Amino acid sequence: MLVCVQVSRVPVESCSQYSSCGECLASGDPHCGWCVLHSVCSRKDRCERAEEQQRFASRLEQCVRLTVQPNNISVTMSEVQARPSSSPIPSLQGPLCSLAAGVNCSFEDYFETEGHIMGGRVYCLSPSTRDIAPITRNQGDKRVVKLHLKSKETGKKFASVDFVFYNCSVHQSCLSCVNGSFPCHWCKYRHMCTHNANDCSFQEGRVNMSEALSQQLF
Repeated sequence: MLVCVQVSRVPVESCSQYSSCGECLASGDPHCGWCVLHSVCSRKDRCERAEEQQRFASRLEQCVRLTVQPNNISVTMSEVQARPSSSPIPSLQGPLCSLAAGVNCSFEDYFETEGHIMGGRVYCLSPSTRDIAPITRNQGDKRVVKLHLKSKETGKKFASVDFVFYNCSVHQSCLSCVNGSFPCHWCKYRHMCTHNANDCSFQEGRVNMSEALSQQLF
């Protein structure tokens, strides 16, 4: 009597269920880690070039955390240079570095531009005023979007941070103009709120936050 026995190989890990580096590494699954530039939770042997620096994260503190300076600009400011920085900081130089193929800067799905790597840092240009308009239209005095760093090698967004476009011109009164969260100025005679103090003529002057508060008190 012959008995056929079939042996199946069943994976013991389920890394693909985790959608972020934090979720992946907080799961406690010893088989899973974060494949950084592919932005996916996987086994190390399934992450391309995992042995290279910062390609594969196996501990929570290795998850990329992104900040940016400045983190907000006026809707009337065009092509401002923003400086994202990450911790841990990926190596940006050398033939085997994690970003040697280059990186793009993506403001969600609205605008994407090439990131410039200088002195081991990434520099992103914000959208032009023409490209900002559809992002901020009918959004009140601010619009928060995600600024993503996107690997040219993999085409994946691997780090992100909040970036704010603010609009002083929506304010119709002096107090709402200068008491907000952003550096807006009130032109006294034209009753106009602007981020640029030079928009107010020298003769009329402008109101800043401290002056508005003193007028309110007295």
